[in-house]
Amino acid sequence: MDQGGLKLEAEVEEVLGHIHAGRNFLLSGGAGSGKTYSLVQVIGELLRKDPSAFVACITFTNAAVREVESRISNDRLVVRTIHDFLWEAISPFQKELAEVLQGFLSGADPTLDPGTVVVSDDMFAGKSIQYKEFKRVSEGIVSHDEVILLAHGMFEQYPKIRDILRDRFRYILVDEYQDTFPEVVKILLECLSQSTRLGVCGFFGDAMQSIYEEGVGSIQPYVQSGSVSEVKKQQNRRNPRRVFELANALRTDGIVQVASQDLNAPNMSGGKVRDGVVRFYHSTGDDDKLPEVRDDLGWDFSDVLETKELNLTHNLIAPQAGFGELMEIYDKDGVLAFKKRIVDYIKKNGDLKDYDGKTFGEVVASLQQGKSGSDLNAVKPTAGMQTFINAHPDLLDRANQTDFHLLRSLYVDKDQLVDDKKQTEDEIARKGSKRCDFVKHVFKIQSVVHLYEQRKYNEFLRKTEFRLTNAQDKVRIRDNVEAIAAMSDKSIMDVIDYAHEKGFCLKDDKFNDFRVRKPYLFDRLTNVSYGTFQKLYDYLEGRTTFSTQHKIKGREFKRVLVVLDAGGWNNYNFRYLFEGGGTDTVRERTSKLFYVCCTRAKEELAVYYRNPTPAVLSKAEIWFGQGNVVAV
Repeated sequence: MDQGGLKLEAEVEEVLGHIHAGRNFLLSGGAGSGKTYSLVQVIGELLRKDPSAFVACITFTNAAVREVESRISNDRLVVRTIHDFLWEAISPFQKELAEVLQGFLSGADPTLDPGTVVVSDDMFAGKSIQYKEFKRVSEGIVSHDEVILLAHGMFEQYPKIRDILRDRFRYILVDEYQDTFPEVVKILLECLSQSTRLGVCGFFGDAMQSIYEEGVGSIQPYVQSGSVSEVKKQQNRRNPRRVFELANALRTDGIVQVASQDLNAPNMSGGKVRDGVVRFYHSTGDDDKLPEVRDDLGWDFSDVLETKELNLTHNLIAPQAGFGELMEIYDKDGVLAFKKRIVDYIKKNGDLKDYDGKTFGEVVASLQQGKSGSDLNAVKPTAGMQTFINAHPDLLDRANQTDFHLLRSLYVDKDQLVDDKKQTEDEIARKGSKRCDFVKHVFKIQSVVHLYEQRKYNEFLRKTEFRLTNAQDKVRIRDNVEAIAAMSDKSIMDVIDYAHEKGFCLKDDKFNDFRVRKPYLFDRLTNVSYGTFQKLYDYLEGRTTFSTQHKIKGREFKRVLVVLDAGGWNNYNFRYLFEGGGTDTVRERTSKLFYVCCTRAKEELAVYYRNPTPAVLSKAEIWFGQGNVVAV
């Protein structure tokens, strides 16, 4: 059987057999097996063979939606993210939605915290339940997490909604099912199975790539109970032989990948699968030898589309990418940690309002007065906080002079700095970014400069507040852009002031509000150089080779360097990965993440491990081959 001249894969034929028999199915395949390729073939056949049926394809991210839509288009195919799909299914039923939401807010142990809101049967009278980027349940506004809960509650309680969804979509296919929330799987396999209407649900994915804590991970219990029929896809279409053989060594579910039978698969050359290159670099001592590893590889690290260096956290990337100073401000401020310690103490022992009108220094002095021993220690900095304060006494002085009410409401988190990183420059940024208003203002300046330098003049004029009225203005624009671009060594405040004075980017209400409400953080940021913000901008806009290991899932590159450093994050331990030992959950979580990272490589894979034990090196020689283990 063929589809548009292309022969259907054997696994697709098997899946179609299950669909014809009315059975729910799971297509399991390792990384690089071409599961999306199979998904598109299945969709095409369903649309061709069943001309009256509508097909829904739901997936985890907007990027995945665009990927599927780019491969197949049909008026009877609906491709949505999980959240959008469920919201479209339940939002027309406002009365039932209000009842379910009110129920989640009720009782002695409510599913959703109502806060200070008085819960009543008519609390949503006259209001429509809305889905936004933020949550305000008292007004009937819910966000991402609540949509999943509401949908499950709706499908569980109201049979008519199950029948309506079945009537609309005879086939519902889930891409990257392992990332799907458990409640979504329950809706599809438990709630919809109670409908009198016929339909099939299909799942495509890989349990070994379940690296997000909120995902279902595996649906093997449904396979074992007989409610889902599994088809395993053993071939590999992406990776060279040495990479997928390494990946095979990491799997424990019986899937052993082999070369694709398709001679046109991306990893084939001259009728056979390419060998590829794998290397395991290691060093001894405390010195980081990552620069030496890069030199030895000889890769073009400016080729950001095909070369990636993967670290576990943004913190590990920040100093290498040139914005370490900003990460220190947003993630490692010992004074703000001390402030939180004081606030928590007051909440436990009194009322925060009693300290309104005082500075932070006055509050600390009043709390410490007359105390000794453990009572005094409870309102003093911990050893770690004191180390930071000793290194930055000026910051404690600044905090001591700040109004306590302002300082206590100051919440600082690294997501406010690095949230919503793009993997490529062309990627569309999602809505609801957590970045703080100061960073957003600086990025507006930088984006205006970048658009002008890229000669995207129409977009430039839409973004800038500068009004072009005559030919001389064009000269002024050029001069101003060149002046800003040359200010890398200046403080960011110098650039902000210049952009404001020249009408390029005016200080708006959000910027001014940030300055008033967050003076401590504002003062810290204004001393940072513009060049540091430029480095952050390049990183977040996808213009560098750096990426976190979690964000790289679903992508592929010719050359991949994986840095095995947990950075103090206890959820992961790379020594356990190689040696065994440790808790099962940490070892399994680390193994899955390492698997995802390694299988991104289309040609060359390198791994760097600092200070490995003999046991780690022994396992590396087994996995990578003795000749591919390199000391630096």
